[in-house]
Order: sequence, then C-alpha cells, then structure tokens
Amino acid sequence: MSDDLKSQNDFLEQFLGLESLYLKHLLNLELPPTNTTCTTCGDLEARFRCLDCYGSHWWCQACLIQSHHLHPFHCPQRWKEGSFENVSLCDLGYIFFLGHSGSGLQCPDNDNLFGDRGMTLIHVNGIFEHCVRFCRCQGAIAEHEQLFSHRLFSSTFDRPETAFTLDVLDYFGIDSMECKTSAQSFFHKLRRVTDNAFPDELPVGWSFSFLSPWLSDL
Repeated sequence: MSDDLKSQNDFLEQFLGLESLYLKHLLNLELPPTNTTCTTCGDLEARFRCLDCYGSHWWCQACLIQSHHLHPFHCPQRWKEGSFENVSLCDLGYIFFLGHSGSGLQCPDNDNLFGDRGMTLIHVNGIFEHCVRFCRCQGAIAEHEQLFSHRLFSSTFDRPETAFTLDVLDYFGIDSMECKTSAQSFFHKLRRVTDNAFPDELPVGWSFSFLSPWLSDL
C-alpha cells in the first residue's frame, strides 16, 4: 500500500513498532559523551552543551563563552550531578558588548566596567538576563540608540534596563494578527518558554501591553 493511501491508524501502528527505539534515542540524548574533553580546545574537561547550536558540541566554560560571542540568546546546559541543568551565559561570565558608540566596532574603552549594566533582554525564545557593556567614550550616542543599533528596542529612553529584540516584536505582531494573541498572553508564553516549570520566578512580571499601541498597525 502506498503512503498516500495509508490511514492515521496505519501510521500510528508503524510508530508503535518503533516506539522503544525512539525512546532509547531520546534517553541517550540526555547523557554526556563518553569522551568528556572539550571539542574546541581539546585540553580541558568539558561540562557544557548548547541545544540551540547545530550538531554535537561539548565545551569547557571558556570555549562555550568564546563560541557564543555572537549568540547571546542561546540557552546552554551544564552536566551536574547526573543530569543536565539550564544555565545562563551571563552567570558564566558572558558580557554583551555594544561596541564603539553603536557602530559594531570594538570600543577602545572596552575594559571600562562603568559601562556595565544588568539588563533584561527579551527574544523570541525567552527572557534573558545579560551584563550589557555600553560605550562610554566621549561623544558616544545615547544608550537607547546603542541598543537600537543592535536591533534592541529599549522599554525606556532614560537608563534602560529592559529591551526587546526587533525579532520578538515582529513575532508578536504576526502572532497578534494571525492568532489574536493579547500582549499579556504572549508575554506569559515567553515566560513559559524560558522556564515552563517555574514561570512565576522569572525576574520580570509585566507584559507587552505598553507596546501594544505601537504594534497595533503591524
């Protein structure tokens, strides 16, 4: 019988015959590799992986941070006490550099710790806490402009502490238009995407409601 003539029950029966095999593969995905050496440096013992990165990678902490220089919205995991646990790049020492006055070039004053600020950054795959380093050089553009030049829209224009990626704003606009999702429901969904077990423990408890008037025409 050709596939186009199979019923749903036929496909279900076929899957049931493979159920134990897929379960085995699923459980194997939750185990560390037998070789625990970092796949990048080849020297140090590795404990980290990232499911947002394609392929099989196994990193030490330094190589994980280096490999995610351009991926601030990935969600790595650490092998600890017999299981993988989610861990933030920020907690591991990642710094979100905004470069020189928003130009993207390396800031000559990159070691100026007075440019650091803890911020909440919201992307399509969740809510992130990051240490953001602003450019503090003479003549630097405003903080909200530095953020926007990196496709981040700040919630305030005076000392911003929260910002949304333009991707998540576009996503919300489409979700609202096609699925009639309210701003509050969309934000609650992002909280569950971030931590489905304990969404109420996230550091932010408000919604996209203040952006709704600006997004209503999307």
